Amino acid sequence: MNNTDDDACAPKDAGTRYCVSDPGPGFLQCVVREGTDVPCPDNYNWARYEMYPEDAVIDERACEACECGPSEGSACTASVHLYEGPVCSSQSEQFGMLSPHDRCLDTVPPGHALAGKAITDLEYVSGTCAATGGAPKGEAKKDMTRAVTFCCLYPFYLIN
Repeated sequence: MNNTDDDACAPKDAGTRYCVSDPGPGFLQCVVREGTDVPCPDNYNWARYEMYPEDAVIDERACEACECGPSEGSACTASVHLYEGPVCSSQSEQFGMLSPHDRCLDTVPPGHALAGKAITDLEYVSGTCAATGGAPKGEAKKDMTRAVTFCCLYPFYLIN
């Protein structure tokens, strides 16, 4: 509140004076300045408060990219069928196969003639990979360009 007694607040010696009402017990009389690196007036050095609006944050937080190492434990499975007769009739043998293992199997009996073969029941078994990356980086910090500083007078009341 401004004092309405204009004569008491008239400029003296070409300087400007301001009058304010006594704020009463429990309150501080302060002036506000934009920024945080501004000096307080000489008589307003009892307390200094820097304030920032709630949305005055520079948020540079993020995560590193996630990556996946080489796949381990993946495989393909299948059933192999061997036939004595034409057009896949008269099955003589059946066995399973699992990749990535290369292997040779003897037919029973050895040297037995084959008329046909088939691979069925193909299935992919997915493996796993070791995950890397994803660590947090960056920071959230105050936006110093939007700060204000409150410079306060010594309180004239002692409150117990």
